[in-house]
Amino acid sequence: MKIFILLVTFVLGINSQAQEKVKDTLFFSYDSQYINTHIEIPNHFYIEDGSGATVGGFYFTGVQKMKNYKTKKREINLKEFIRSSKFYNENRRLKLRDYDLWDYFKNYVIFLVKTENGKKSYLQVEASFEIE
Repeated sequence: MKIFILLVTFVLGINSQAQEKVKDTLFFSYDSQYINTHIEIPNHFYIEDGSGATVGGFYFTGVQKMKNYKTKKREINLKEFIRSSKFYNENRRLKLRDYDLWDYFKNYVIFLVKTENGKKSYLQVEASFEIE
């Protein structure tokens, strides 16, 4: 009986690992005019179109910094990406659907790429959403 339980546990463990979906990676150029931070919470990166720190909403949370990261993928302009997406509507009072953007981004590994003095540094971030 113990062997049967161990066998079932082993098979279920392998099955659950096989079903994990590999996430694609997105690289966004870090634009300090579009991405804002606050001294009180420096690990949160708010976007200009989001609801911001005062009312909750969408933001990125820093995970880790990487300096020697190698990739062949090009960086995407975050502002252009968001404003051309289905989550943004210029005609609405609240132009960005924060929750829907978070729901979309949570399926990706995301990096914000800063270029300083010709050198790139990569900040891995996660999409976050907060209701206040």
